[in-house]
Amino acid sequence: MKKARKQRGTALITAILVVALATAIAASLTWDLFLDQRRAFGRLAVDQGLMYSLGAESWAKKILRDDAEDNAFDHPGEPWATQIMPLPIEGGQIQGRIEDLNGRFNLNNLIDAQGGSDPAAIESFRRLLMALELDVRLADRMADWIDRDLEPNFPDGAEDSAYLSRQPPFRTANRPITSVSEIMLVYPELGRAGYDQLRPYVAALPRGTVININTAQPPVLLTAAENLGAGEAERIVFDRPQEGWDSIEQLGDLIPEEARASLGVASNWFRLSIRVDIGTQRFTMYSLLHRDGSGSVATVIRSFADE
Repeated sequence: MKKARKQRGTALITAILVVALATAIAASLTWDLFLDQRRAFGRLAVDQGLMYSLGAESWAKKILRDDAEDNAFDHPGEPWATQIMPLPIEGGQIQGRIEDLNGRFNLNNLIDAQGGSDPAAIESFRRLLMALELDVRLADRMADWIDRDLEPNFPDGAEDSAYLSRQPPFRTANRPITSVSEIMLVYPELGRAGYDQLRPYVAALPRGTVININTAQPPVLLTAAENLGAGEAERIVFDRPQEGWDSIEQLGDLIPEEARASLGVASNWFRLSIRVDIGTQRFTMYSLLHRDGSGSVATVIRSFADE
């Protein structure tokens, strides 16, 4: 009798253990299934986000091609400059905008055609930094980061020796930059607040670009010439017609002769920013677009991370 009760107790414990084990296995399989579903949904959302973004990029190229056929100058009142407000898509929304990068100071203009530092361009960058009340030492540092030589610019330059002492150590790029975010690598003393203040006024484009007076803000216009003062720069923006300036000559003596070579009224470089939200997933794409003289638009660089 006792043996039978003992066997029944053993069987009961065994049954409980089997049920507990089966429950644990089922819970683990259910969790793994849930994770697999989340991963699959995430991958699907990323693929969808990419397709929507590439579609928006094609739309942006068409807008810029059509704009080139309409006139030979660019200004904020044109269709390309209209921000794309959130539009509904299946499971979410898409939004974006096109920005004119010719309205910014091109950091790669800090070097000349031979790859050496350009003193006049460095001084121009200093004027921009002073207008924004930022540390002017960044001008020499940025030029040294881009130029080909290993000699620090006077008085505030820095070459390999300044960066090899950091953790981790690294060397100067000695080449044109592809992202303005390299500023934070070159001169972290600027700080995030300073970088955020400077970023809307600078770009990383092939050297030799000119500044579009129709889209540039006064601090950027100050970089064109030493004798183009704050008053003249503000007047260029304040007096700008709604349809934009159609030529530099239209401003007469307001623009000094030595500034005219670095200014223009048309743009060739644009930045498309697209954000796609699908469910809880967010996909962001930035495209650097170049429009040549014939009006053809090509994608030069794409990046896929929030800034």
